[in-house]
Amino acid sequence: MRVAILGTGLIGSSIGLGLRARVEDVQVVGYDRDSGALDVARRRGAIHEAARDAASAVRDADIVILAVPVLAIQKLLGEIKDHVKRSAVITDTGSSKTEIMRTAREALGSHEGFVAGHPMAGKTDFGPTAADPDLFDGATWVIAPSVTASESSITVVTNLVETLGGKPVVMDAEEHDAYVAAISHLPMMAATALFSLGRASEAWPELSSLAAGGFRDMTRLAGTDPAMSYDIAVTNRENIAHWLDRYIVTLQELRRRLVDAEGEDDLYKLLAATELDYARFRSGKVGRDEETDKGPMDIGGSFQDFVAGAWVREKFTEIMKDSEERLAKMDAEERSRRKV
Repeated sequence: MRVAILGTGLIGSSIGLGLRARVEDVQVVGYDRDSGALDVARRRGAIHEAARDAASAVRDADIVILAVPVLAIQKLLGEIKDHVKRSAVITDTGSSKTEIMRTAREALGSHEGFVAGHPMAGKTDFGPTAADPDLFDGATWVIAPSVTASESSITVVTNLVETLGGKPVVMDAEEHDAYVAAISHLPMMAATALFSLGRASEAWPELSSLAAGGFRDMTRLAGTDPAMSYDIAVTNRENIAHWLDRYIVTLQELRRRLVDAEGEDDLYKLLAATELDYARFRSGKVGRDEETDKGPMDIGGSFQDFVAGAWVREKFTEIMKDSEERLAKMDAEERSRRKV
């Protein structure tokens, strides 16, 4: 089996290392516009050979993996369309999917092998020196098949993901972009804003000398590869803007509670309830049981009552009622916009 990896940065080189560690008969060819990154990937053993251009890399490949930022993926699709085999399976690792799917339709036409993907894994260190064959172990890996994708192509990508240790989840491209805007792209933008806020202060020399774990943890994503973060922003801007609006509303509500000296009990209830839900999330709680676990807006008794008092449950709906109504209205408007 011959696999072509276009882009030998963190993700591409990690895929190459993972495949070479887990698949005996694989032959991995790599291509990267950055010849330095390509050389490092080869020295690290992520690829067997380096191709001089994208066309030669994909010419005899059974699987083609586009592991570059989103806008570069769109360009590569145009470069390989006349050189990739009709039987080849093509996938990508881009952080937004709708624009890639559109470009793939235009570039590849009725090709049955395109199955978009997005591994929900990574780190702020980038480049082949940071690559790790175990990077995808236990990570969710979204699969978004094109409308022309064959069942066998979807199976190949699913097997690829599982071989690398990922957990495949099939999802529509627009649904994917809306969700990752909330849990991936918004945190990146929030980290950028928070770091920029501190850095712009005249007191930055003093602030930076005091900054410790909290500030560093909160701003870690400000260190994302700028090519990647820019491409994410411009290809998913409406969804990110929607969640930024919701974040602003939530911050305004938090501020209102903070400055209300007579409502200190309510502020504590909010902090306590949020901490409890976050603890559940960190311990592996995913989703919400509508009957027994409705989240911080309707906290049940037992442990929560013991820790923070029964008034946490009784008062929390009142604390956030106005905010939730505004967020619900924004959600309704967003759903209406998507139907137009």
